[in-house]
Amino acid sequence: MFYYTKQFNVTQKECKVADQILKQIALAEEHNDRQFVTALARGLSILSSFGNSDTALTHQAICDLTSLPKATVSRLIYTLLKSQYLVADPAGGYRLGMASIQLSASAWAQYNITRLAQPLMSRFASENQVSVSLAKEEMGEMLYLASVRSPARLAVQLMVGSKVPIARTAIGRAYFAVADEQQTQLLAFNMQAQNPQTFTADWQRLQDHKIYFEQHGYALSNGEFSSDILAVAVGVYNRAEERFTHSINASAPSTRWHMDDFIRDVAPKLQVLAHQISTQS
Repeated sequence: MFYYTKQFNVTQKECKVADQILKQIALAEEHNDRQFVTALARGLSILSSFGNSDTALTHQAICDLTSLPKATVSRLIYTLLKSQYLVADPAGGYRLGMASIQLSASAWAQYNITRLAQPLMSRFASENQVSVSLAKEEMGEMLYLASVRSPARLAVQLMVGSKVPIARTAIGRAYFAVADEQQTQLLAFNMQAQNPQTFTADWQRLQDHKIYFEQHGYALSNGEFSSDILAVAVGVYNRAEERFTHSINASAPSTRWHMDDFIRDVAPKLQVLAHQISTQS
């Protein structure tokens, strides 16, 4: 496949991403995977062909890069233009639109927060002898993006990629307490889809703990997720999105800390840590 690298400033990396998508399309068609949305994947392969927001590609270049038929590319370009994921370039061809740029900025900001948080979290865990984890909501649960373990052994050892319930954990309660209206609506939908039987009780529990958060400035969990774990958590503000998108917790064995001492010694420092992560991201 010829990549128009010089003429259109498309890097090999973007081409490889598009190629991977095309391979997935081929596999899905070969195995008759009905869960795989081929039209969506083809649209993503077009977006993946662009090197950056300044890259302009002609209709023919997109066809060559994606190996898609001209008629298919025409329909997908039309859809992407209407949804502002592409815009027409005054000099000819197409460029990434504002919707693509905003999506990219949001993804980069979340990655950047995690990258910048890790050394700060490591120092915090060492200085305070606690475990520290950073998470964001995903499909009605909290997904751990970074985690530094305490030297003390916990009953539940969570790591990057682990998911925990929102209503029974400090890190989930903190996220709910600082979420905006749009995030809250999405969270309700995701939680109901995740656990419809317990949704009503879980949602009421979150409402109650939000009041506690507003009064104290942190969320608390004492043996509710695991009988051995005492945890406090706060939200992490994302300056790129201008809202809270993550939450961070500090946890320790409840057998080693009295709850009042843990709150007094750790919660204010965790608030400072969250502010440091927010200002550096």
